[in-house]
Amino acid sequence: MKKQYQVAVLDDHALIPEAIKALLEGVKEYNFVAGFNESIDLFRFLEAGNALDILLLDIQLNEEDGIKICEKLQAHYSEIIVIMLSSNTQGAIVMDALKKGARGFLPKNTDLPTFIEAFEETLHGKTYIHKEVSLLSTGPKSSKFDYVPKLTRRETEVLRLILDEMTTSEIATSLHLSPSTVETHRASLFSKTGAKNVVGLIKFTIEKGLLN
Repeated sequence: MKKQYQVAVLDDHALIPEAIKALLEGVKEYNFVAGFNESIDLFRFLEAGNALDILLLDIQLNEEDGIKICEKLQAHYSEIIVIMLSSNTQGAIVMDALKKGARGFLPKNTDLPTFIEAFEETLHGKTYIHKEVSLLSTGPKSSKFDYVPKLTRRETEVLRLILDEMTTSEIATSLHLSPSTVETHRASLFSKTGAKNVVGLIKFTIEKGLLN
């Protein structure tokens, strides 16, 4: 009988853990045990003696640095495999995360087969870097105010419809997607832009010219 691995997510956008929980439903080898929005809740969970094999960890959390959390986990819970989950895939950030103990690095628009591939590779002692992630620096570091996220084609479509004031169910019907898939794209958009609500998303879109 194959072992069942316990998986958790730490991300300050509540939709991300919910989306990953939905993705892992029905995958017997990987059991989603918890989604956390703050590191304090994660460490309480671990201090209570709960088992955890894999943690998907966001880099940019509210007032917290995911890489520092990774370093702390490495010091006290080194048996946990930490896979960074972030829309920020700059080479310097990826390398820093790996130096601090991360075993993998994935963008937030990762699909289920890629999650499973990353889990299997890291469980076998390998480091997993998604093919879209470059370890090479592409130029001088810019401030977060200059950051313009790269959206996928589907995220761009969803963003346009959000700005047209369409609901999740309306977007799902329009794009022939399931509501949960639309929610995953919405969560990714909020994460990439740092917006906390639709108003913030619209403001960021206009300021950065995302749909130009």
